[in-house]
Amino acid sequence: MNNDRVLIRTRTAADDEACVAVMRRTHELDAYPIYWPSSPAGFLRAKGETDAWVAVDEADGRVLGQVALHRAEGEPVLALAQEATGLPAERLAVLARLLVHPDARGRGVGRALVRTAAARARATGRRAVLDVLQSTTGPAALYESEGWVRLGPTSLDLSDRGFGDVPPLQLWVYLAPEAG
Repeated sequence: MNNDRVLIRTRTAADDEACVAVMRRTHELDAYPIYWPSSPAGFLRAKGETDAWVAVDEADGRVLGQVALHRAEGEPVLALAQEATGLPAERLAVLARLLVHPDARGRGVGRALVRTAAARARATGRRAVLDVLQSTTGPAALYESEGWVRLGPTSLDLSDRGFGDVPPLQLWVYLAPEAG
């Protein structure tokens, strides 16, 4: 998929360093991820990942962003998504780790990554769901402009993830539009 000289391709291990750099810059400016992980590359390649892509500037080869799909296993989005769709967990895919370098914003990078991941979920018989911090407005506006439906709130307890004594994350859960 091309978009304003941006190529979306499968993420490889060779992209890890560049993806971590994008995540670091996003964290510095937007506090996403809200807590910096002890293993940044491990955070990006989280357990349950089934597919992942990067957005690359065709002119200079720079990685501009990334996104992944994960199996819906123990995710906070799972209960709301199953209730809304009636689908079993294996028919859901969690869109996660959407990152766009701040310098690349406004070029359609995030939109292209979201569309790529949602299309892959549909092509494999799954429906994409995601969660996003309630305190952010930009990502939610992107999802809503793409037809994603806000299902409701949930929270994510991070107490067992090595971040110390931090409050649970307050999240919105979104469901991708049906194919058609």
